[in-house]
Amino acid sequence: MGSQGHITLVLAFSLLLFFNSFPLTNASTELVEGICNQTIDYANCLKALESDSRTPKTSHLKDLAKIALELAIANTTESKAYIDVLLAKNRTEPLKVCSYRYLLVVGSFQSARQELESDVKVASYDTRIAGEDADYCENALVSAGVQVPSISTRNSYAKLYSSIGSEITDKLSYNKRL
Repeated sequence: MGSQGHITLVLAFSLLLFFNSFPLTNASTELVEGICNQTIDYANCLKALESDSRTPKTSHLKDLAKIALELAIANTTESKAYIDVLLAKNRTEPLKVCSYRYLLVVGSFQSARQELESDVKVASYDTRIAGEDADYCENALVSAGVQVPSISTRNSYAKLYSSIGSEITDKLSYNKRL
């Protein structure tokens, strides 16, 4: 009975852990899919949020907001550095505009992350402004007839993170009113 009892106990414990993990995973999946359904790009929203190992364990909107904004900060900080490298090699007006606007994009996402704890409406506003600043960068490129696909892709992702952040913070703001 010793060996067989041990195996039965391990199996029962494993099944208990296995089945207890489903509600959290399902809640997280529903939360993420619900948010992504409201964004500008469902598939890339899922890809972005699922790139963080904390997302599958998240079933609370505020925790997902923190994850999304931290991803946005990391992504746009890297984009700002990338643009600055290009600007150091070629000091064109569109790249100057993009560098400046990405300083604002990063700042807006950082501000939104900080405001989650105190003023969700301001956080929502900041996430929207971040997307608008990425649009300014894209418009500067287009207006000058300059094509830099790598920056355009980064602008799209900044706008995606803006959309994700806006959806989450709007829901947080609405929930706070209830």
